[in-house]
Parts: sequence; C-alpha cells; structure tokens
Amino acid sequence: SILSLTCEHMYFIDATNFERFLKKLSAGGELFVPVRNAETGKLRFERIEHFPLPDNLGLDGYRTVEPLKTFAQLLRCPVADYPSTDGDEMPDEKTFPSIVIVGARGCDLASLALVDKVETEGEFTDPFYKIRRDRMILVGADCGECGERCFCNLLGGKPWPEKGCDVSIAKVQGGYLAEASSERGEKFIKDSMDLFAEARDAQVKMREETRAAVVKRLEEQNRAYPRADAKLTEILRAALQDEVWNGIAARCVECGACTNICPTCYCFLLYDQRTGGDHFQRVFTWDSCQATGYARMAGMLNPRPRLTDRVKHRYYHKYDYLVQSHGAVFCSGCGRCIDTCSAGIDMRESLRTVKEKIGSIKA
Repeated sequence: SILSLTCEHMYFIDATNFERFLKKLSAGGELFVPVRNAETGKLRFERIEHFPLPDNLGLDGYRTVEPLKTFAQLLRCPVADYPSTDGDEMPDEKTFPSIVIVGARGCDLASLALVDKVETEGEFTDPFYKIRRDRMILVGADCGECGERCFCNLLGGKPWPEKGCDVSIAKVQGGYLAEASSERGEKFIKDSMDLFAEARDAQVKMREETRAAVVKRLEEQNRAYPRADAKLTEILRAALQDEVWNGIAARCVECGACTNICPTCYCFLLYDQRTGGDHFQRVFTWDSCQATGYARMAGMLNPRPRLTDRVKHRYYHKYDYLVQSHGAVFCSGCGRCIDTCSAGIDMRESLRTVKEKIGSIKA
C-alpha cells in the first residue's frame, strides 16, 4: 500500500531518545530549539547549553517569531578591521561555530533557500553568510497548526518541510516521526540507529491526518486572497503606476518592522566606527528599503522619495523584480510582516485590493 511505502524510510524516536540524538548532533557546537512563551503562546529560538531540554519546548504549533536568516545573516557584525596586518584574509572557518537548529518550519526553509540564491549562488558570494550557512545543521518540523496570518499555501508551500533540511520530524503520540532529508541527514540517523525504531502505519496516519487538517485550515482562511502565480505578477506589472498604491501606503508609519522580520529580506548597510586610536572597524548591519534614506545617492538624489514609492517597491521586489532576476517569488507566506506591522497592513489584503482594481480594468 501507499502507506507502507511511506513507512519504508521513516522512523520513530521517543522524547528521551530524541534528546539523546540532539545531544549527539550538537556536540562541539551550538543547539537552538523553539520554546513557547507562556504569556503569548508564540515560539522563539533559545540556545540550549545544558540538558535536559526545557519543558516549554515547542515542536508542535507553527513557525517561530524570528526567521532563520538571523543565524546566517547576523543583525550586526564586524566584517573588517583597518589598518590590518592580515590583508583581505577571511577569519578561519573554524572560528565560526557549527549550529544545530531544531524545529525549522517549511516556510522558513523555503525562505532560506531563496536568500541562498542571492547570497551564495550568484556572481558574488557573501563569505560570512556562506560560512555560517555551511556550518548550519537543520532539523525541520511539521506545523501542527497554522497561525491566522499564515499563507504559505498561496505561495505553493506546504506546512511541513519539503526540502532544505537534514532531518525532518513530526510530533506524534509519544515522540516524533523522523526521516532523512539530505545525505548528511541519512548519516546522522544511521550513526544513531540505536535511538530509532521503525515507524508504524498508525503513526504515519496520525501525521497525515494532522497535515491534512492544517492544509484545510490554510485553504479556508486564505480563500479570499490571490495566489502568487504568473497572473498575479502580470496584474502587478499593470498596476505599477496606478493610484491604488497611494491608499495601501497611506497607513504605513515607516517603522521598517516588515523588512526586518521578513525571512527573505537581505538588504544591508556598511558603516565604519573607530575602535581606538587610529584603528577602525567596518560593520555590517541590516537595512530597510522602507527608510527614507535607503535609496538616497550622492547629491541627495533619491529615486524613491515618496512613501508610496517605497511601500510599492517592497511588493514589486518580492513579486516581480526577483521573479525576473532569480526565477522565484521572494515570499514564503510566513505572515510575520502582518504580525509585526504597526499599522496593521496585511500583504494579502493589499494584493487582493490591487487585483480587484486592476483585474477589473483588464477584464
């Protein structure tokens, strides 16, 4: 049967052995797991320096508050010291710790793969990003539910890891279903086979039922919103100069929360600071295209002086420009931008507003 075929490369690991597995996996490195905030119920990553794992471990629920990019592209970090006797040499890769991240959800894994396209697969490579990325071990996890602002289904995503991790787990009664998602993941499981047992059909069925329930809820809550397909990109191109964007941008307070929390935003700023005497340091930090001075050039010229221009740019960068340059929509439907927006702007609503206006004109 299909079910028995599904079980062939799937394993079960109980909670006690899962902890042993993580302890072995993170030996010599850093371990991060999602923990649940008692007041908000939301998940965030927490570094585990001592076992046992915390009681508020959250491998059910949905994605964490912060995106995975925070581990590969640090919010702020020094990239050079000068004058320097080391020339342009990069720090030894061994000075960067290996990082094991547990509970990476499907939307975040998809987002990380998109940022990889820009940071490591193009003509230029960010060496700091690449080293951190290469030293990252990812244990993906199914979403046991979805948030009211999640919309991965509109981007063609699923609420479980499809690719991009080493091992994928799903919470079931008594423990977790686990399967390898990479060659490295296969080795991790093979080296710890004494901790795993063969998955039973009933456990696989439990996982599939949970997945179906989450997909159903996603479809129901996002039924009124447009899917990110070629038709939507065509509509956006037709709306480039339309006044519909004035209404969408009118509520924006230019706080930049949307770009800072977005798992696929990667813009940055370099600045210099004195570290003592005649020595200086160049620092990398995140930047936001929603800030007034972001696009400002020499002579104070600014191609996006109006707030409408900047708000509109964010949508076009994700749903059009990067489609042309990198062949993909740079949004995973995680819903973080909606959660954090000070003005309550909902990207789904904005795209629906544009589609309703421009789509009716084109019709």
